[in-house]
Amino acid sequence: MYCVSPMFRRARAHAQRSLHWLPASLAAVLLLASQMAMGSTALDQLDRFVQGVETFQADFEQTLYDADSQPLQTTTGSIRLKRPGRFVWSYDGADSQEIVADGERIWLYDKGLDQVTVNAINERIAGTPLVLLMRSAPLEESFDIVELGEAEGINWLELTPISENSDFEMVFLGMNDAGLAAMELRDNFGQATQIRFSDFEADVELDDSLFVFEVPEGVDVIGLDDN
Repeated sequence: MYCVSPMFRRARAHAQRSLHWLPASLAAVLLLASQMAMGSTALDQLDRFVQGVETFQADFEQTLYDADSQPLQTTTGSIRLKRPGRFVWSYDGADSQEIVADGERIWLYDKGLDQVTVNAINERIAGTPLVLLMRSAPLEESFDIVELGEAEGINWLELTPISENSDFEMVFLGMNDAGLAAMELRDNFGQATQIRFSDFEADVELDDSLFVFEVPEGVDVIGLDDN
């Protein structure tokens, strides 16, 4: 079963091995204290990201893994976000997808299919990582949050959706001083998606027009009449 990234597992195992020569009780105390300190840092960084960052942009690399943690597909793209409720998530490639949230609706444009799917934001974000990005509600209302510790400069948290209707079984967030460094999503079918962010820039100037989606001519639209 897929869990958090191999990078995190290696770092945690190294930390445990490095304490093997200490008396068991002292080693346990030191390891617990280390994990608590790291977790506090992760929560502080998450709180600053959720509450303090109004806009950001970043590039990303997204990899899909099967239930045995074997990579199936890797894609790249970029994200631009302006709170509350607006972002553009674009995948590279002529036949790729673009996801636009305009504050009221989420537009999924599949260029390869010449099709746009529209949903009200509230229908799409409950129990998903979009809650983190959109700052639509306190994370504690949607997730149980557990601090995992640090691996190679990234502080990890484990988020378990409270809602039974979530598309995801578990979400891992990686935070650093710049902001959001990584996300790992495990779905209900055993597959997992890892997203690593780079060139993260917070509080950049983003014009509102970036988040207005205009349906291309000749493209089928699904869901617009219902929203």
